[in-house]
Amino acid sequence: MGDIDRLRAFIAIHRYGSVTEAARRLNMSQPAVSQQLQALEAVTGRSLFRRLPRGVEPTPAGRELAEHVGAHLDSLEEAWGQWLGRMSTSDDNPMRGATVFLGGPSEFIAGRVLPALAPLVSAGVRMRVTVGNDALVVAGLDARELDLAVLTNPIDRTGVSVEPLAREEFVLVGAPDVAAELGSLGRGGRRAARQLEQLPLLAYAEELPLIRTYWQDVFDTEPQELAAVVADSLPALAALAERGLGITVLPRHVCEDQLATGRLVRLLEPRVPPSSDLFLAWSSGSRRSLAVAAAYDRIHDVIGTSHH
Repeated sequence: MGDIDRLRAFIAIHRYGSVTEAARRLNMSQPAVSQQLQALEAVTGRSLFRRLPRGVEPTPAGRELAEHVGAHLDSLEEAWGQWLGRMSTSDDNPMRGATVFLGGPSEFIAGRVLPALAPLVSAGVRMRVTVGNDALVVAGLDARELDLAVLTNPIDRTGVSVEPLAREEFVLVGAPDVAAELGSLGRGGRRAARQLEQLPLLAYAEELPLIRTYWQDVFDTEPQELAAVVADSLPALAALAERGLGITVLPRHVCEDQLATGRLVRLLEPRVPPSSDLFLAWSSGSRRSLAVAAAYDRIHDVIGTSHH
């Protein structure tokens, strides 16, 4: 594995622009990383970096080598981590005590991701969760403070890999009494939208983000009324709707229990429900960790490519 270790050190230096930072990220001493780089330069017969007042920059040979091997090295390390994760199912679990750092939207992490990871928690893996919008979570990925993250939009970042995870369906809901009073909305359309707007709207933000998306996709119009209640908590909106205080649009996973028990009902069932894609992102190389590889597999097995 000598060449692999040298390449790992080289790629880390290339990505972080510093031997010191590469050593910190690899949990190695700075002299050890420097030795790996010197050994690789001896093998290639080329100087791979130029020293700068602060850090280093790749030479043309270094840039070419990074472009040629970087993605392949990430794939190899991730495949190795996945295999080890699948092998570690015995009671003497080498993942016990490991920590996985997760990030994403609070409701999806709490409602979907953490339940999927419950077997790993039972096996002794620790979870540390950061909830927030994409900007906060992406900053955590960039800083290598997060191993895995759920995003509402794809990103193109050096050192971060992203792939589609699931499609999230939006539903228009209200209490049963509200639905009975409302009556049939027919096939929707702008007339139905105006009819709905006679009821109090419960929204996540003043801009009515989910309601606006639903109105545009289903009714081909914009909402004309202001929200009666604004609360930046989707479960709170579900609870308010359940109590008959108004109608709202929610991701289906947020109100699945209320729909199943009849505490909330769908006010309209469009032929093609509005939806948005969710994405799973991870810091390059993080999946070589046994625990992170196992968490990635669990998230994909339970949630991946599904509709919620």
